[in-house]
Amino acid sequence: MTLSPPVEGQGEGSVRFTVVANADPSSRAASISVNDQGLRISQEGKPCEFTVSSNHETVEGAGGDRTIDVRASAAQCGWTAATNVQWIAIVAGREGRGNGTVGFHVDAVSGPPRTGTITVAAQTVQVDQGTGCSYAIGTDTFSLDPSGGDRQVAVTAPSGCAWTADSRTPWLTVTTGSTGSGPGVVGFRVAPSNGPARAGTLTVAGRTVTVAQSLGCSFLVSPVSLSVGAPGGASTFQVATTSGCTWSAASGAAWITVTGGTSGSGAGQTQLTVAANAGPARAASATIAGESVQISQASGCAYTVSPSTQDAAGTGSTGAASISTAAGCSWTARSGVEWITMSALSGAGPAQITYTVAANQGPVRSGTITVAGQTFTVTQASQCTWVMAPPSHEFTATGGAGNILIIVSGACTWTAVSNADWIQLIAGASGAGNGLVQFVAAPNPGGARSGTLTIAGQSYIVNEGGR
Repeated sequence: MTLSPPVEGQGEGSVRFTVVANADPSSRAASISVNDQGLRISQEGKPCEFTVSSNHETVEGAGGDRTIDVRASAAQCGWTAATNVQWIAIVAGREGRGNGTVGFHVDAVSGPPRTGTITVAAQTVQVDQGTGCSYAIGTDTFSLDPSGGDRQVAVTAPSGCAWTADSRTPWLTVTTGSTGSGPGVVGFRVAPSNGPARAGTLTVAGRTVTVAQSLGCSFLVSPVSLSVGAPGGASTFQVATTSGCTWSAASGAAWITVTGGTSGSGAGQTQLTVAANAGPARAASATIAGESVQISQASGCAYTVSPSTQDAAGTGSTGAASISTAAGCSWTARSGVEWITMSALSGAGPAQITYTVAANQGPVRSGTITVAGQTFTVTQASQCTWVMAPPSHEFTATGGAGNILIIVSGACTWTAVSNADWIQLIAGASGAGNGLVQFVAAPNPGGARSGTLTIAGQSYIVNEGGR
């Protein structure tokens, strides 16, 4: 406080004084003395003023430490710092005087963003903390067959943490859980496919889910089986399928060749050529568009048997016949008579069969062997001799009975049959060794005639006179 002139006088007057501003927060007093009288003057203190370095702090979800500077209008100005939320703690500068610093710690958050405040020197400081949400999904890959279907993805997140789910692929549709908060489930549907294999994606809680769907192509091959003659030849097969579906054709045997359309996309055709077959019937498959096509071919086997005839001694003998054919061509052999037996009754490919002819106790005879459908004839001589007495018979027109003595060497068998309806055997139709054949010649109503008997394979003549 200062006095302005005059500071002395006589009689009435006035004293001027000036009070400067009080920069301190505390009040003060002073006095002015005029002669022996005093004037007391008091001045209030200046109110404290405070400023803070920040009224807004931003902290990541992981939390952390921050500081705020306090500026006071006077060193005597006191202040305090306090927080209004539990997750913010004052770690330094809870109270101070004059200029100072407040330190605080923000806890990590495991949920959505949050906001709290700190009061510093009567100033409000807002603290914004970012999200602490973390998200996890049950699985991020799915594999489905062409029929498609519904699937689910589990979402794990702290309570209050919001998330969304959406499809980035036309054939994948989110059916449930397009939005959510905290733990939840997203349902989605995969459309059926009748085309090539494909893959698409969904986004679930910020994570990418990949969906793979296997080949949905279906193929119709026509025909599905083929029968071909021994000469072989080319045949065409039609493939029906959806555009974009690729296919191929491959042979399963050396004698089947893909000669056209080894591969294709969408509907098309392929050609298979079957080689000529010189062997037995055969079957194999070709694969067309994943389908097995059965191909059978008739036998091309040809057989030759040589020689085609052979003579055998009456005492019996062995013989052989060669079969010429391709390898693998099967054949059978069988004897047409009991007196010829064989060493082999069946086989395949070129071969030689041997046979045995039993001794002939009768007249000359022939028998056959059927080999691979071919006939082989064996003619066997007789080891027997026959003498018939008398050597022939003569009858008048009235007919009559006759006897024929059979004289045979050894125990050879023989038979006798009539070749004329007017000659009737009455005894000795067969025998072994010597024997007697008896017959009757019927009366002759007409001109002279002759008839025969076959005895031991020889012709015996019977003559009858006419009327």
